[in-house]
Amino acid sequence: ATNCVSCHGASGHGGNGGPDLTQIPNAKNMNKVVAQVTNGGGGMPAFKGQLTPKQITDVATYVTQKITNKNK
Repeated sequence: ATNCVSCHGASGHGGNGGPDLTQIPNAKNMNKVVAQVTNGGGGMPAFKGQLTPKQITDVATYVTQKITNKNK
């Protein structure tokens, strides 16, 4: 929440410049989300070195299971 909500909003539907994660097909793929959070890109900062590998995996799990795939 601390790092993501300001751009992606509390529900992942976008916010201050961050895209709506529910509209990004790659946000449904665990490996792609881990890579995005780790390395950043497309305007998103990299969180490697700021978050532990476990925290990055936890974020990716949340995005893929609770935000983008919750209707499956």
